[in-house]
Amino acid sequence: MIRRILSNDFNRNVMKLTTGTTIAQAIPIAISPILTRIYTPDEFGVLALFTAITAILGSISNARYELSIVLPEKEEDAINLVALSILISFTLSSFLFLVILMFQNNIIKFLGNSEINLWLYFVPLVVFMIGIFNAFKFYNTRIKKYNIIAQVSVLKSVSLAISQILLGLLKFGHHGLILGQIFSHLFSNGRLAKSFLKNSITLSNINIKRMLVLAKTYIKFPKFSMGATLANTSARNITSLFIPMLYSAATLGHFSLVQRTLGLPTNLVGQSIGQIFIQKAVIEKQKYGTAKIIYISTLKKLLTISLIPFIILFFTVEDIIVFIFGDNWLMAGVYAKILVPLFFLRFIAAPLNLTLTVFEKQQIDLLWQCGLLLIVLVTVIASAFFKLDIISFFITYSIILCVYYILNIIISYKVSIGNVD
Repeated sequence: MIRRILSNDFNRNVMKLTTGTTIAQAIPIAISPILTRIYTPDEFGVLALFTAITAILGSISNARYELSIVLPEKEEDAINLVALSILISFTLSSFLFLVILMFQNNIIKFLGNSEINLWLYFVPLVVFMIGIFNAFKFYNTRIKKYNIIAQVSVLKSVSLAISQILLGLLKFGHHGLILGQIFSHLFSNGRLAKSFLKNSITLSNINIKRMLVLAKTYIKFPKFSMGATLANTSARNITSLFIPMLYSAATLGHFSLVQRTLGLPTNLVGQSIGQIFIQKAVIEKQKYGTAKIIYISTLKKLLTISLIPFIILFFTVEDIIVFIFGDNWLMAGVYAKILVPLFFLRFIAAPLNLTLTVFEKQQIDLLWQCGLLLIVLVTVIASAFFKLDIISFFITYSIILCVYYILNIIISYKVSIGNVD
């Protein structure tokens, strides 16, 4: 049976990526009980704030042109799209650095956390490194170097774990957590770039004129996908910006542990499946004009590997978190139970949402993601207006977003069968 499963190209590639990402995720999860005893919830809160800022800005660091790298038939065009993505990332990062220089005090006042002062200057650097990572990851997806992507995931986690533990033992406080993030980006980008840089023949064909032509050809990605991605990432991270304002940095620290233990593993596995899905969906679309077969197959796989684990997690997550991370993290367990259904539906919806990219339905994606951001903002504003306690806020947040992700699954399926113009 195992041999039959692995004989399938899709299953074999998913196995490569999920194995790498599972190992990569096992490392930070394994060291989390150490980190929660070295660092305080407040220090995790500062890290979560920094991560939220870089995640939001990093999500659009390539103007979403990295998604187009898998699409051209010519290798020369793909190489030029990689170069275009990196150039855009560098330009954006340079602009961010100037903004921070000019408005640093205003930004700190808005965030309501002076401890992030120094690290604002490192935001442009991390955004640039995220842009490089995204460009090279999609290039390796194009040439089916899934083993390299898996290796990089492991390398990134190892460097993060080692640096955060060592710096924590040296009493660096929240500085150690943030430095660990930066080191992990530096170590992983070099390995991921290797497949691209050794293609010397095609590299010689990179030129600005061709990049501009391709930028126009794939203009829908920045025009629609960039706004959609910014809205989606903002919706996921904006709570981390507002929680310290409405509640406390310690509350954000507890919430960040939930993201670390539930969000990160599901995101990584979902991304691995999504990378294979988009490549297979493109092929099916070219042959038949639809992607119904791979859509349904992927949906079944997602449900098979996630439904039972999430049900078990719902009933045990509070006890698990307290047992593993200590009594100081009890509230993280309470928050996690409330948010388990949301993480489950997000895990199912995220890879399948790439259907909109395959069929170039960026307009639909933009509308949906903007709606997601609006819902989160309204929930946050309502929480502040009605002075909801943190438990009531998370219950409201989870229920509303669960309904919205179900709607997303329905929309992406209709697109896959060609039922949406």
